[in-house]
Amino acid sequence: MEDHKELVIIKILSELQEKYDVNNLIVKDILDRNLAEYTLYSNETSLMVSDLGEKITFFLGIKSLEGLSKQSLKRYQDELNMFSRYVVKPVSQVTVNDIRRYFAIIQQEKSYEKITMNGKLAVLRSFFGTLYKEEVIAKDPTVRLKNIKVDVKSLREHLTVEELEIVRNACVDIREKALVEFLYSTGCRVSEVVETNLQDINWDSNSLVVHGKGDKYRTVYFSVKCKLYLKEYIKNRVDSNASLFVGERNPHDPLKKTGFEKIIKRIEKRANIKKEIYPHIFRHSMATHALQRGMDITIIQQLLGHEQINTTQIYAKNSNKQLQIAYEKFIAA
Repeated sequence: MEDHKELVIIKILSELQEKYDVNNLIVKDILDRNLAEYTLYSNETSLMVSDLGEKITFFLGIKSLEGLSKQSLKRYQDELNMFSRYVVKPVSQVTVNDIRRYFAIIQQEKSYEKITMNGKLAVLRSFFGTLYKEEVIAKDPTVRLKNIKVDVKSLREHLTVEELEIVRNACVDIREKALVEFLYSTGCRVSEVVETNLQDINWDSNSLVVHGKGDKYRTVYFSVKCKLYLKEYIKNRVDSNASLFVGERNPHDPLKKTGFEKIIKRIEKRANIKKEIYPHIFRHSMATHALQRGMDITIIQQLLGHEQINTTQIYAKNSNKQLQIAYEKFIAA
């Protein structure tokens, strides 16, 4: 029979949070320590029976038929499996408060960024919304949930040209140099770089075709400097992996998103420029620098793979700030 210890802890945390101002991590630690030597069994049938796994498979099947990419399907599966570990009950009985408690608990445990939490909510909206449309459930529990407000400007923060050079100089080996230059010169999303293989590179035209959002493909380009770094990096590799970027240690598995993030965080620490550095900031920086140097916004839209020009125009607002500074300095003064 299954040990229901984790489920009991989650239920206790949920009830305490509703009534008292408690630190979930501290309480969870206390409960974990005191229940460590016990095995708990449930007499409550509803706690032991959950069809979430079955409904997740059903949902993924529908999304696959709609043409969703393997990468997107994997993300949906991971997010929904995580949800099913915290909310153990029939899908038809999941309430808006169950979902709110779930988000409260994982936020306490993981300290996710606002945009990450909104992404997780988007997955649940899609899941429950689809089940409702397919008449699997009578009510969609996500209807009343709203996104966390995020400052759009902070999401489009970029490195100045000087800061970019400092970051480049903070790289200590050829893999870091190639990785940073590739992220910046291509403007690729990390998810796109993760899927890139060596055979995808066209060395003659300094380009490659990437698999982007919405299961769409586009051509991106990289600089001569990036080409030289990539060639040196590949030459020094001792593995036979097909991926463009791989781990340092055996068996040299393909570098995943978390691997990219860890490398960039190490570079950030060395650069010490008092600005948070993350993989996506190189994409923002490339777009902003291109606009500042006069590239047509529709070309940038194509390079970034934005379906709507409105998304790309956020970078134009960043660039216009520079125009305002210049105007106030030379004309308005």
